[in-house]
Amino acid sequence: MTQNDINISQFKEEIIKQLLRPLRTLSKFTVIAGAFALLFEVKYFSDFGVEVYSARLGASGIAFLVLLLSHFSFGKKHPVLLLHVLLISIVGSFGYVIYTIPETLVFNSHIISLIIFTAALFLSWEVYNQITVAIYYNIVFAISILVNDQSVYFLPNMYESVLFVLFISMMSIAASSYNYKLRKEAITKSIETAESEKKYKNIFEFSVEGIFTSNLEGGIVNANPAFLSMLGYNGLEEIINIDVSKELYKTQKDYELYLNLLERHEKIKNHRLILKKKDGKEIVVRCSSRVFTDDNDQAIGYEGSIQDITRQVRAEKEKEKAMEDLKNAKMVADSEAVKAETESGMKTKFLSKLGHEIKTPLNSIMGFLTMIHDDLFENYKELKDFATEIQTSADLLLEIINKNLDLSRIEGGRIELSENSFNLKSEVEKTINLVNASLKNYKVSIRKEYDENIPKELVGDEKRLRQVLINILTNAVKFSGEGEVNFSVIYEGKSDTHAQLLFTVKDSGPGIDEELIPSLFNPYSSETNSSGNGAGLSLAISKELINLMGGHIEVESTKGEGSTFIFTVRFKLPGVIEKPKEKVIFDLSKDNVKKNTSIIEGDMHKVKTDESFETKKKRILLVEDNPISQNVEMKILREVGYSVEAVSNGIEAIKAVKEKHFDLILMDVEMEGMDGIQATQEIRSLEEPISKIPIIAVTAHSSMKDRERCLSSGMDDYIAKPINIQFLKMTIDQWLNDNRLAQ
Repeated sequence: MTQNDINISQFKEEIIKQLLRPLRTLSKFTVIAGAFALLFEVKYFSDFGVEVYSARLGASGIAFLVLLLSHFSFGKKHPVLLLHVLLISIVGSFGYVIYTIPETLVFNSHIISLIIFTAALFLSWEVYNQITVAIYYNIVFAISILVNDQSVYFLPNMYESVLFVLFISMMSIAASSYNYKLRKEAITKSIETAESEKKYKNIFEFSVEGIFTSNLEGGIVNANPAFLSMLGYNGLEEIINIDVSKELYKTQKDYELYLNLLERHEKIKNHRLILKKKDGKEIVVRCSSRVFTDDNDQAIGYEGSIQDITRQVRAEKEKEKAMEDLKNAKMVADSEAVKAETESGMKTKFLSKLGHEIKTPLNSIMGFLTMIHDDLFENYKELKDFATEIQTSADLLLEIINKNLDLSRIEGGRIELSENSFNLKSEVEKTINLVNASLKNYKVSIRKEYDENIPKELVGDEKRLRQVLINILTNAVKFSGEGEVNFSVIYEGKSDTHAQLLFTVKDSGPGIDEELIPSLFNPYSSETNSSGNGAGLSLAISKELINLMGGHIEVESTKGEGSTFIFTVRFKLPGVIEKPKEKVIFDLSKDNVKKNTSIIEGDMHKVKTDESFETKKKRILLVEDNPISQNVEMKILREVGYSVEAVSNGIEAIKAVKEKHFDLILMDVEMEGMDGIQATQEIRSLEEPISKIPIIAVTAHSSMKDRERCLSSGMDDYIAKPINIQFLKMTIDQWLNDNRLAQ
């Protein structure tokens, strides 16, 4: 069914409804008119009283019955039928009177014509109904004439009356048609208006957008449920009484801007506003509004709609942030790419320089060894000088290797700090002595300042601290050349668990170029704080170790006035974490291997021994699978006075301790077949006193994890290769003096 069919159907229903009122009115009029007709017609036509009485009374009775039926459901459904019945009764009554009293023809024909014409104007029904009325009206009128005697034809104005009846019939049809058309248009427009109002009401009530009208001051006059819900109000009466400038808008400025825009432009579209809900929370809305006017085109208020776009705005901000993060990430990636490319070039230069630095001491070692092998020395003193040079070059080569190993561990995150109790003042004195001893050719004095408020005992990795101090002090001394290096350590304070120390090392050198300072701690930069030579690893390693100890390092330098290195470290206070007392283990790696040799005076072949302890009586089992290393270590051990027997693997070691007595075992860790870890576990599973023999690990691996792995397997101590004879003897003597041996 089309919309036009729906409108026609609604129109017809409306026409039928509207016929009830004129039907009832016409019925009442007929009843009243019939009563008057009885009075006057019976009086003037007394000879025909019965006929007139019956005609008028019959029409009035039918009219009363029609009026009564119009109030019931049948009459409400069929008002057209009742109208036809009523009009037929009226026309019939008049026709009967004309037939009975022919001389009343003119008067009655005029009266009935007037009634029919008035009904046409009054009823506004469909034309075919009016045509039907005209037909039976003319038929009745014609019959009343035709059945009469011929005298009726000679009545005055008889023919004029016939013509008048015909004319009125035609006019009633025309009037009914025109009236019906006007009424149809009015009803159709009324239906369309009602439909439009209904549609608008549905849109207003059920729209997801907030629809509102307001006065010229912005006060809300009307609003739909969506608008109220959006702002958290339960009813229209709540929002009508609020001060919108304070309670609806976020700021007075937003309120004034909204009104000003409407005053200037009369309408706004997609204007963003921040509004306050009833509970005070803020929402972002998109507002479209316009001015509406009265009949005189005068502005009387505003109407418009709002959409809650809070989530959209939040999403836009998140998108903007994501784009900004992406942009920053790209910038970082680009920067990292440039940095990686730069570092790649620096690493290439670094490796080239490192190769040169390794080859320099290695060339010296090979040269002196060749001269010794070919007997190219004049006397024993020159042979000793060759050996000293070889030792110095070997120490330098070991230092380079150890620093690169440290850098590799730092970059791989494999550096671990131990926790030992130590005396800081003692470590400082030891460090300064080591630096002074190793840099005798430099005419530089180290002036120290020590804060006596520093706790006598601290807990941390004193060896790593010593490494940092040696690196920075050595660097300062070399850079100064001549003059003075000022060293100070200050107690900055403590918490419940830690103490913080501030170290300062100031040299008297020419200073550092400002543009070189940012790359000073770059591990692949060749720039150092000394002469500019070297692999540039000491400062980079020092920085990372300081970071691991909870501190940071800075450099202050003025060209021509020297440089100052300032760094902090944090150490635990004693008793914070109880740990088992650790055995003394000498650090034979990195700077300490080289520097500690300067403590012991005299020839390396004339090492002082503890006179109260007879080393020659002590038997040592050396477990080493490399023949060259085995010969070297046996030579060293026998040279210092021990009785040594060597085996090549773990199985032979277990067999040897079962067959012979040994006071101590030097166990290589990495061996074919049964390695040192397995051999140690097997020995510890034997009966006493074999299971109690001290076992010292000897390995080229020197990380903290390697040390823990050896100790957890049952070994008592740990020595890193290459072996330094002084530390080897001190470690062995310590364990040979252990109280377990006396049990």
